Formats: sequence, structure tokens, C-alpha cells
Amino acid sequence: MQRRSNLDGTVSSYRSKEGETFYRIAYWVERADGDTVRRFKRGFETEKQALDALIEVQVDIRRGDHIEETRQTLNSYAEKYFDSLRVRATTLAGYRKHYRVHVLPSSVGRSPLSDISKDQLNRFYRQLERDGRKDRAHVGEPLGAATVRHIHVLISQVLQHALEDGLLRFNPAKRASPPTKLEAAPPEMSTWSAEDARLFLEWSESTGDYLWLAWLTLLGTGMRRGEILGLRWKDLDLENNVITIARAMSYVKEAGKKPIIEFKATKSGRVRNVDIDLRLAGAFRSKRDMLRAVSPDVARGEHLIFCNRYGQPHNPTQFSRQWRERVLKAVAAHPDLDELHLHELRHTHATLLLRAGVHPKIVSERLGHADIQTTLNTYSHAVRTLQRGAADLVGRLLAPVPDEPAVPAAVR
Repeated sequence: MQRRSNLDGTVSSYRSKEGETFYRIAYWVERADGDTVRRFKRGFETEKQALDALIEVQVDIRRGDHIEETRQTLNSYAEKYFDSLRVRATTLAGYRKHYRVHVLPSSVGRSPLSDISKDQLNRFYRQLERDGRKDRAHVGEPLGAATVRHIHVLISQVLQHALEDGLLRFNPAKRASPPTKLEAAPPEMSTWSAEDARLFLEWSESTGDYLWLAWLTLLGTGMRRGEILGLRWKDLDLENNVITIARAMSYVKEAGKKPIIEFKATKSGRVRNVDIDLRLAGAFRSKRDMLRAVSPDVARGEHLIFCNRYGQPHNPTQFSRQWRERVLKAVAAHPDLDELHLHELRHTHATLLLRAGVHPKIVSERLGHADIQTTLNTYSHAVRTLQRGAADLVGRLLAPVPDEPAVPAAVR
């Protein structure tokens, strides 16, 4: 083949299947055997973008920095990337689920790594924002900004790994425009007042809800979902009214595979002791005594306190679904009651304590936060009420002492 100059290159337009006009570049590179081969990159939205990309490639070729980019698809490479990760099983399952549901069937997933551009990624993100939901009963509805940003971060991690492997010359996701951190920020947390919490617990107990004690425990301790589902009878000290939180349930379910249930260290990695009140301790004693009368083995040692109706570990997703069913029924019975997510029982516990004047350090210890700053940052809305009280107190301390009224001479 006749050798072509490295400066040779073309920009041309083409139409997609949907009838949209895009641009592609073509250029020549020298292979290891000394021969030259023509390469293409497509997907540019404007002729100027294509021309700028061609110039960038030609500069790299002249400098000797050009990377012969792979034709391996994102889907193919992502599978190898996931296999190489050393993260918690629940984290990896979350990565795989997001990728399988949203990226795998997309044009981005099917594209060769070297063909993916920031414009293609931006079009993908905008499409997800318009109609990206895939869950049952919501198919075709807009996908939340937080989820779209999470998908972007996932794609960026895969492409960055490919860059470090020498398969790309740059990471196009670094130049893309996903939803901003502000747009993806979680909604403001909701919590119940003490009156609302009491109202729900009274409703739950009156309906014979077999999970009433679980809801009372979450409100009374601020445990995480995985922690309460990993709680054993041996973790209870009912003589001193203390719960030892030493582990949390890890439940991993991937498509086409059996669930994997494990019990691992808590999120902070530390064991903590949480004092409980007399009512909660009494409720645990009542449950234990009832179980001992029916089946003593399920009321001692390693057996889970909160299991399903068949004595097996709860599926955490099903546990959260049961909570949602209960709270919707409670709201129907008491319309003034706000709907809360399960995790917001933990927030309610912390908020009630802080607003009652409990020191944030104590609240941090009960929640199992890594440090007090996490507590202060998470519950700044509640801490503001402490600031108000502190301001009023210091104002009273610094206020001038009123003069004592003069005593009339006749009285003297």
C-alpha cells in the first residue's frame, strides 16, 4: 500500500438511522509492521468539533503520542472492569444493576471505546432525564438526576480504567455534562415529631402488626436497616437494657443468581453499645417469653430477633416494602401523618434527641457515625434549634441586672 502522509485526513458528514446529521473524521496511522491503515471516528455533532478532533489526532501522530485505540466495546470492557473491582459485594451488585439496566442496552454500551464522545454521552444523559426509568409501573418516566449522575460516574470509572490500560488517549466522560451535584442532591429529609411517632406506633400495635417491635426499635435506637436485620438475641443485655450492635446484614441479589446473605461489620467497622429505654426492653422481654413458650430455640443465642414469618432472614427490600405498606395504611387512617421512608426513622431518632438538647456527641455514638462532624453535617437542621437556645441563654447571662427599686424612708 502506498504510504500516506500523517497530515492527510478528512471530515465528512453522514446521517444516522434517525435522520440526524453527524460528522466523522478519517486519518492514517502507521502500524507496527510499517504499513499504514485508515482509521475513523464518528459521532461529532458539528463540523468544527470534528475538525478540532482531527487536528488533535494529527498533532499526537506527529509527536509520536498517538494511541491506536481499541475497537472493544464499552459493554465488553465493563464486564472485565467489574470483575477486577475489590469492593463490598453490595456495592458491586449496585454497580452491575445500574449498568445492566441502563447502559448495557444503550448505543453507548454497544459503541467501541474509542468511538465514545462527550456529545454521545450528553445525548445519552439527556435521554435518561427525559424517559429513562425502567422499573415496573414507571417505564418511560424521567430518571432522577441523582441516578443519572450515578450512571455517569460509573461510565467515567470504566473509561478511566481503559485510559490507564492504554486503550484510550483521554476519558471523554471528563468532558461530558451530567446533572450537577446540586441537581443530584438528595431531597431534604423528612422526620416525625414525637407525637407523630407515638401515633404511628399506637396504630401499628393496635392492628396486630408483627413488625411493630421492629418499628419501635428503629425509632428508639436509630439503627440502620442492615443492623436491625442482623440483630441476634445474644446481642441483647436485658439486665442492663443495652443492645450491642456488632454486625449488619449484607444481602446481594444479582439477576439470574441466588441471593447471597452474609453478616459483616457495621458501616463504621466498629461495635457500639446502645442503651434502650424500659418500654423497649420490656417489649423485647415479652417477645422472648412468647417465643420460649412456643419454640425455645428461636429465642436464644445466634437466632435472629427480626426474621420473616418462616424464621428466615428478611429480604431487606421486602422489609422496606412492608414498611411502606404499613405507613401508607397509617396515613390513610391518620391523614395528618407524613409518609416517611424507612431510613427516615433513623433521622427521626436523631432529630428528636438533638431537639431535646442531647449532646451531639452522644447522638453520634448512638448512630454509629465515624465522627461527630458527620452528625453535625447531617442534622444541621436540628442543630440550628440548639443554636437558638444557646443564643437565648447567653443573652440572658449578659443582660444587665435591673436596679433594685429604692426603699421609701418611711419603710426604713
